[in-house]
Amino acid sequence: MTSLRARGRLVLIVAAALALFVGFAAWFMTAMPGARHHGSLQPLGAEDQQLSANLKAHVLAVASEEHNVGHPEALERSARYIEATLSGWGYAVSRQEFETEGVRVRNLEVRRTGPGAGKARLIVIGAHYDSAQDAVGADDNGSGVAALLELARLLKSVQPAEGLEMRLIFYVNEELPWFGTEKMGSLVHATGLAREERQIVAMLSLETIGWYSDAPGSQRYPFPFNLLYPSTGDFVAFVANPRSRKLLHRVIGSFRRHTAFPSEGAVGLESIAGVSWSDQWAYWKFGWPAVMVTDTAPFRYPHYHTLRDSPDKLDYDRLARVVRGLEGVVRDLVTAPAES
Repeated sequence: MTSLRARGRLVLIVAAALALFVGFAAWFMTAMPGARHHGSLQPLGAEDQQLSANLKAHVLAVASEEHNVGHPEALERSARYIEATLSGWGYAVSRQEFETEGVRVRNLEVRRTGPGAGKARLIVIGAHYDSAQDAVGADDNGSGVAALLELARLLKSVQPAEGLEMRLIFYVNEELPWFGTEKMGSLVHATGLAREERQIVAMLSLETIGWYSDAPGSQRYPFPFNLLYPSTGDFVAFVANPRSRKLLHRVIGSFRRHTAFPSEGAVGLESIAGVSWSDQWAYWKFGWPAVMVTDTAPFRYPHYHTLRDSPDKLDYDRLARVVRGLEGVVRDLVTAPAES
């Protein structure tokens, strides 16, 4: 009898410990500052209507045809559009060139530096401009490129705080077969920064952010996120690995202060499907804090990595709202004292 009671107490203790662990894990992954927006969206004002139109024009220019190393002429057209647009706003565009299967490709970069001597701490905002094979790439990732272009326009007059530098990077070769290889554009960039012994205090990867749905059941997730998040794909997601949780909280808290748009945040292990599937992975590799901003791509978008991922599929008004929120996030990051 005593032995049975002891076993019963042990089972209760183990069950309680397991419940505490699961509760802590759920809290660690999902607890976010600020409140998720609920309810209807207010009509866009005149400036945001123009922002929406600008975003559509960028996507049409960058992602109306398959553009990657397998289609180098189209990839070059996309790169030249990005360069010309940035130069037209007065930016000096830097090229980071390298060769992939006999094709000369390049990352594109613009900078804004605050006062202060020495090596500034870096805030990197990036989006890849290549499409997947056999895909047009309007959402993946014309939407991210368009957002980054408009952020460059909106942030042109921003002066980073002392000791901080903002870099806006348009990466090549994010898609397979280059993802995770030495030819991946963001890994080329991150490796260069590591070689220079630079300090990155924040990195945001804008990855597939243009498709939203109010239909119940429109959102899916890999385990365990399917147990924790809503099933309607009307939100933008902010995703981090555990080491980037502090940055994630800072970013999503800022986003929720600056715009009334549904948002979700998640901390996940890099082994979970989707968590590391973009350019933030290259910065995580060096231990730097980085967050992916996404509409969750294949877990929502029915045209992901197909020729049907065309500019007419995107919701530019909602994308404009996301860009406004991200503008506020980046302004907060670059004008406040840096957090390591």
